[in-house]
Amino acid sequence: MSTINIQIENIHCEQCELFLSTLLSEFFNLPLNSCEPSSSSNLQGSSLTLKPPSSSIVSKVQFNKIDAAQFRVSRDTGSCTIGFNQETNFTKLCQKIKEVLEDAGFLILDIYALKDLENLRTPAVDKPSHQSIRSWWRKLLPFGTSDSPSNKEEIHRQHCEYCRSHGDKQRSQIENSNSEVVTYETTLAIEGMSCASCSNRIEQVVGEQLRKDESIGVDLMTGMAKLFTRGQRPLEPILESIRDSGYDVEIIKIININEASKFKMVAAIDGITCAACASTINHSIQDLPFVEEVAINVISKTGTFILNSQDKNQLDQLKETIEDTGYDIEPIGKLEPVNYIPPKSVRRSIMLRIDGIYCIYCPQRIYDALNQFEKANIVVDKPISLKEPILKFTYTPNVTEGITVRSIIDTIIKQVSVNSDNNFKISIIEELTLEEHLKRMAKKTTRQILIKLAVTTIVTIPTFIFGVVGMSLLKESNGFRRWLEEPLWSGNVSKIVWILFILSTPIYFFIDDIFHRKAIKEVRALWVQKNNWKRRIFKFGSMNLLMSLGTSVAYFASIILLSLSASKRSQVGKMPDTTTYFDSVVFLSFFLLIGRLLEGFSKSKSAAAITNLSSMKQHSAKLVENYGSEMNTEKTVDVKYLEVDDYIKISSGESPPADCIIIQGETQFDESALTGESIPVTHYPGEQIFTGTVNIGRHTIIAKLIASEGDSLLDKIVSSVRDGQLKRAPMEKLADALTGYFVPIITFLAVTTWVIWLSLGYSHKLPPSYLDKNVGGWAVWSLEFAISVFVVACPCGLGLAAPTALFVGSGLAAKYGILVKGGGASFQEGSQISVICFDKTGTLTKGGAPKITDHAIINNPKIRTITAHLIRDLEISSKHPLALGITDFIAESFTLESKTRVTDTEEIAGQGMRGRVSLAAESSDVWNEVNPRGIILGNERFMSSNGVSLTSHHLQLLHNWKVESKSVVIAAIESPDFFQKPGYFPVMLLAARDEIRPESSSVIKGLQSMGIECWMISGDNELTARSIARDIGIDQVVAEVLPQEKADKVKWIQQTYRQKNGKPAVVAMVGDGINDAPAMAMADVGVALASGSDLAMISCDFVLLSSTYTLRSLLFLFQLSKIVLRRVHFNFAWAICYNIITIPIAAGVIYPHKHARLSPVWASAAMAFSSVSVLLSSLTLRFYKPKKVSLADDAPLPSVSQEYRFN
Repeated sequence: MSTINIQIENIHCEQCELFLSTLLSEFFNLPLNSCEPSSSSNLQGSSLTLKPPSSSIVSKVQFNKIDAAQFRVSRDTGSCTIGFNQETNFTKLCQKIKEVLEDAGFLILDIYALKDLENLRTPAVDKPSHQSIRSWWRKLLPFGTSDSPSNKEEIHRQHCEYCRSHGDKQRSQIENSNSEVVTYETTLAIEGMSCASCSNRIEQVVGEQLRKDESIGVDLMTGMAKLFTRGQRPLEPILESIRDSGYDVEIIKIININEASKFKMVAAIDGITCAACASTINHSIQDLPFVEEVAINVISKTGTFILNSQDKNQLDQLKETIEDTGYDIEPIGKLEPVNYIPPKSVRRSIMLRIDGIYCIYCPQRIYDALNQFEKANIVVDKPISLKEPILKFTYTPNVTEGITVRSIIDTIIKQVSVNSDNNFKISIIEELTLEEHLKRMAKKTTRQILIKLAVTTIVTIPTFIFGVVGMSLLKESNGFRRWLEEPLWSGNVSKIVWILFILSTPIYFFIDDIFHRKAIKEVRALWVQKNNWKRRIFKFGSMNLLMSLGTSVAYFASIILLSLSASKRSQVGKMPDTTTYFDSVVFLSFFLLIGRLLEGFSKSKSAAAITNLSSMKQHSAKLVENYGSEMNTEKTVDVKYLEVDDYIKISSGESPPADCIIIQGETQFDESALTGESIPVTHYPGEQIFTGTVNIGRHTIIAKLIASEGDSLLDKIVSSVRDGQLKRAPMEKLADALTGYFVPIITFLAVTTWVIWLSLGYSHKLPPSYLDKNVGGWAVWSLEFAISVFVVACPCGLGLAAPTALFVGSGLAAKYGILVKGGGASFQEGSQISVICFDKTGTLTKGGAPKITDHAIINNPKIRTITAHLIRDLEISSKHPLALGITDFIAESFTLESKTRVTDTEEIAGQGMRGRVSLAAESSDVWNEVNPRGIILGNERFMSSNGVSLTSHHLQLLHNWKVESKSVVIAAIESPDFFQKPGYFPVMLLAARDEIRPESSSVIKGLQSMGIECWMISGDNELTARSIARDIGIDQVVAEVLPQEKADKVKWIQQTYRQKNGKPAVVAMVGDGINDAPAMAMADVGVALASGSDLAMISCDFVLLSSTYTLRSLLFLFQLSKIVLRRVHFNFAWAICYNIITIPIAAGVIYPHKHARLSPVWASAAMAFSSVSVLLSSLTLRFYKPKKVSLADDAPLPSVSQEYRFN
């Protein structure tokens, strides 16, 4: 089915819709049951009576009416869609419809045609070459025509009840108050880019049509572009400007981003231990109307909330709701406005092909089947017809309610099969992904070049035989050569000249058109579009223009020489002149096409590291239906039929089809495809597993899908890296600037070369022996140097030097578990790192719940059990990792009753906890005798603020533990009856240690050997922090700082430290993404350690995905950054040196030495070698492997805590 889509700005009311239907009914036989107001909610709609149109408007229509299978008008989106199955002249039809609707007062923003379900927009309007005579005539008419804004507004008012009932001012106010700023993100696939000058030209051409708040980014390596536009606007002029510049463009998808009052809040959530905790938080806030979306990262213990308001009362309500579930929440930073895209899992769009329907009642039965799913909110996007049995609709899946694509298909089959013997078959049609679109375009380009190269090769063989072997390699006395030199047909033209003319002509006009067409479009766009004179003179053309100029000058110069020879009479006994460049045209084309083909293969190899990740997805899965009941069943289904919240079985050797949470069983997974870490990771119920990983354990598990197709970690990795390529490094911008001026400079040098040699020749400054041409004299002789300069110059080497190396580097980083989110800019910053700051807990150490290694308790049997009981009751209400470690220690070391006696607890961030003791109805004499009233537990600062005095024995114990890299905790009880004094008295001292990562020491040494200074910035006490820093080799330590103080310290380092060249130090911050977020944002390069379950919300440049020996990836990251930047420098140096050396040689600087010159043929071969060599240089990065990092075994922690006693 083909569709015509119209975007109209002023559809205000139902009367506007009816009038629009009336106008379009002159072109189409509209289905009556589709002509309905947009406010109707019925799936099929009700019929409306169409009024006869005004004769003054539709009298110009002279089309045969087309039977429309679909007609929809949406007042909310200002769109109108007509679907039909009839062939027609789309351009003429769209132009005519636009004229009629504009004459009727409608403001047309865009009109285009989509053919046969392909996302190919047919150019419809606003093309000067397709405008009718009437369109041109209307431009020449004086004021007062129907095209004037005032007349159009008056015509519209006659048919719009809304505009008649509201004054201009009131209507404007209402529309403004209801308006919503919308940004549209359009993904484009662009074909024909060869180097950075091409992508830079597209950005410049499109950028001239965009407003300040709109933008475009083009990725050369993948041929992808992302266009961000505000509000409804026609895209056809933008696409046409790209096509006019010589590139093919295709729209992949368009999504709208609602920016109205959406804010992102990132918060640290204390107490999360597994996926069940995240589920509890999600469930608790699902009824809060102001929360649009929430994402909880179990590993980094952070939550990201998308809110529709920044009202303080609502923020307090959100915080209170989460704290009521037992978790502490602390916002990080301020609320920031975001471009909010609703999650894909909320709504799903599906396209079904239904084979076997033959009667007119089948479509209605299908709609009746859809109407049975009332809670699915089904919206039909493309109605089904007998001629084209394809149905596209959008729905809200809900596995609990039985709303799945499987149930919908089953219901349709049952509904349609009633009283029918037909064999119905329903299948899901998958829309092409971005990768598939790009591959299709790449294959199309490669196929085109291969065909042209094959034809050129066939012509090159006889050209070589006649032109090179016959005229150069054979002796002058050879019979074959003398036969080729004989005159033929006209004048003094030899046979060889006619043969080469016949061979080269189809090559120039039919093979080289790939260069000519783009060159003509580039020059035409330069003068048609709005460009200043500086750009037209100093920044024009690309490699296509140089190739076209080189072959054109050679071909037409040869035509002139042939004409001159033909005008001369042949002389008896003297061989005719054979000086032409026809063979150069053939050989030029041959080498240029080989270069283009090799470039295409090399680019696809460069992008393979990223695109191959998408091929790791599982295509089928074992679905477990009715899980949890006795009636559960299993069946293998295609992943297209799965929904979020489905249960699946993953056996040994299988991969999850999407991101899941383990519900039953435990097993080991190979996560090397995502993290680069070959060591298997054991996962337990409640933990998350990702698509792309493999179950290598012996157990089968049951998992629950939590991500829809296209929203998995693997998809986010590919998307993040692809988007990162749009962020250009400073070095890439320098290359763009150089390539922008390259073609004008080469053109100037070529012309200058010709003029200089020509002047020297005719002024008799050159020896007569230099002139080795029989026809054309010095003019033709000098022209060969100019042609060589045109051909040998290659801006592609400069343009490809940076993006190819950076793209290969990003793919290599992804292979080893590093996600590059900042693109080339991050690599360039990463290669210049001079200072790196580490967080301690969870970064240099393993994190999690630390183990209690030592404890000291008051030497009194009466208070011993009471102390342990009160500590347990106090800490059990906290989710802090240290609290969990203390709770586990108490449970293992003491036997306690289950009754809780501590109430009214309070946690003071960064210090400790306090609680009151309730002893109501106590039967124990010990409790009544001690009669504790309160308990506090925390660090030394907390004890001091509560007036707790520590003896020298206490202080000595604490000092000894700190020196051993242990964190210390003190518990004190308020018991005036027992201690005979008011206030708190210490009753237990605890020492906890978090294990150092085994790779920390080696990584620090490796970084220091690279000249990078290492710092530790921690919130822990200074003795513990310095002890751990000493163990792993860090000298610079900042301890006992709050999150904002970490950021301030990073800023101080940036301002204070200097590199060897005197520039400010480039500082990196490595943390786990919780309290380190402000410091990572302040640093030049932020590196986060994360599992990747919520990568899109982490604001950093690099993410380390490996869950084991994570810091090894950090060392490899900075090694890779330096290697990638060195390769970029090498590529630049090679490309620049190539042009500096070859251009003078082509211009003839070595000609005085034995008349040596670089002919146009060999110049084209050298040019092809230049760009291919740069690509091959970048591809060699794929062979780089990270250096091995030794693992230092930390001293094993004691299985039982060492006990001390004090009085």
